[in-house]
Amino acid sequence: MEWTPEAIKAEVDYRQAALRADAAQARVSRQTAGPKRSWWRRLGNQPSDGGNGHRDAA
Repeated sequence: MEWTPEAIKAEVDYRQAALRADAAQARVSRQTAGPKRSWWRRLGNQPSDGGNGHRDAA
């Protein structure tokens, strides 16, 4: 397939429109979601399995 300048421009425009739509959807989902807990809170509230957080090698 040979790319003409018009085909390349159409492809770029199509991809840019898709990226803009995706970014708009991501903004809406971030605004409607509740506040995210900090990484420190998420780290401290991990379920404990009684180990040290690492799998035993042997």
